[in-house]
Amino acid sequence: MSGRSILAGLALSLFLGACVSDPAARPGSALGGDRAAAQAGSERAAIELHLVNGTPASLEAAMDLAEAGEDLSKADAHVYAWLAYELARLAYPELMPPLTGGSDAPPDAPAVKAFVDARNGRQSESVAGGILTDFMPMLSVFRVKTSTVATQALAAFERFSRLGVESALAEYMRGLSLERTGDTQGALESYRRSLAYGPDCYPAALNASRLLASSGQAAEGQGLLEGVQPAVKASLTYRKAWAHTQYGLGKWEDALTLITAVLLDDPMDSSFLLMRAHILVEQGDYKLASPLLDAYAGVDPNNRLYLLLRARVAFENAKDRAGALTALRKGLERYPGDPELGIYAAELLAAGDDAERSEAIQLAGSVLERDTDNLKALAVLLDADLRAGNAASAAERADRIWSLDKTYANLDALYRAYRLAGRSDDAKTVAQAWRQREPTSEAAALAWAGILIEEGSKTEAAAFINGLLAGKGSSSFRSTLYYLQAKLQANADAALAMLRSALIENGLNVDALVAMTEIYTSKGDYQRARFYLKQAMALAPARADVVERQNVLTQLGVALP
Repeated sequence: MSGRSILAGLALSLFLGACVSDPAARPGSALGGDRAAAQAGSERAAIELHLVNGTPASLEAAMDLAEAGEDLSKADAHVYAWLAYELARLAYPELMPPLTGGSDAPPDAPAVKAFVDARNGRQSESVAGGILTDFMPMLSVFRVKTSTVATQALAAFERFSRLGVESALAEYMRGLSLERTGDTQGALESYRRSLAYGPDCYPAALNASRLLASSGQAAEGQGLLEGVQPAVKASLTYRKAWAHTQYGLGKWEDALTLITAVLLDDPMDSSFLLMRAHILVEQGDYKLASPLLDAYAGVDPNNRLYLLLRARVAFENAKDRAGALTALRKGLERYPGDPELGIYAAELLAAGDDAERSEAIQLAGSVLERDTDNLKALAVLLDADLRAGNAASAAERADRIWSLDKTYANLDALYRAYRLAGRSDDAKTVAQAWRQREPTSEAAALAWAGILIEEGSKTEAAAFINGLLAGKGSSSFRSTLYYLQAKLQANADAALAMLRSALIENGLNVDALVAMTEIYTSKGDYQRARFYLKQAMALAPARADVVERQNVLTQLGVALP
């Protein structure tokens, strides 16, 4: 029987029960408050076990037992029917049809009083009434969603758990309470136990799927949702959960469609407003994302994802680096150690001055301490090593990146790291992969030409470079090709001719200027050497080879500025 037909049956039974006479409960019944008598009555015990398990199927079983019980009065049977229906209406609203019969609570039933108090968020006085009255206080979490009530419900769960009774609904309520007190991992464990006790306790599946989607385990969350009863899948609650999993899986197009439909039905759900804004940012549609973020700012301006998206819109759309860093710093103050905020801030700071680059290194290092496989953190630190000329550290980071991701995009950085460390074989491997992946890349072509020259394959290198010069390319690209071609020449004059061509293409080619300086120094033409070195010093005064040439000429008595 489907979940909807099960709970429709509960409603019908309750209606029929409300039409019968209501004799007083027999002395000693569980509903009269005598715990010892409740434990002795096997029929009542069985019914109450099903009620506290609390799944749609167990509530139906409780109803069947109440109707078939030989020792129950009609009044007691009606009380159990009322409790079954009200529990279902509270926990499984997606399955419940409207109640067409009377539903007044029977008088003088401790379990009913405990239920009504808990449903209304009141704490009942302690009444000895069996497992039902120990179970009921947890129900307050359904309608009162505060951390105070959640804490009280957790205390009630601890008392109930001492009875040693398995309850899918109790574990679900514990999960809700743990979520509201900030323990999402504990909540997920409770939802899983709830499903273990009662696979048809679908709210546990819905909530677990949401937590899994938020923690990078959306595929598992989707699997939980696929097992939910068909009757639930048309509900808004289920559609929200399914949208969460598609969002968590990064299926932006599907998720955007689902989220838009949810917002049409529930425009006040701010979490879906933020998810929609996030997807639009991922798709580069910043103009549509901005008003959504403006609206969300009135809900929770300190939300972690909100601040990250504000930073992304500021930088990626408006090129407002300062505004982006302001949002990121605010986020890191509130969420210190957050990897997404930290890495995005590090990437922006890495393009700044010395103080900002130092901060970038600290942030990336902090992220890497928590996640040694974080590629973005490794990339920031690799860039810092290359800037500083730290060959060993750069090569080590390149090794780590290459081992983690053979599809890593910035092969230029890996190539330069290996060249800096003198690891020609690794540089060649990266250059080959780079050429295969980006056959039209000028940087990849220059890297491969450099490898051929370094290997001593002069004929192959000359043919490769000549082929590139015969085609089109940027002036800086052609200038570098002429510079490399100069290395293949048999004499200094031929090399000088190539270097002049390099400078005609790009007068800011420091490599060519330094090479001209070296050749003229070796020829004893110090004035021409001085002429080219002065240009190199103006462009890159701190470069090691520029400083070295400066020292050589100074020692030779050449006056330099």
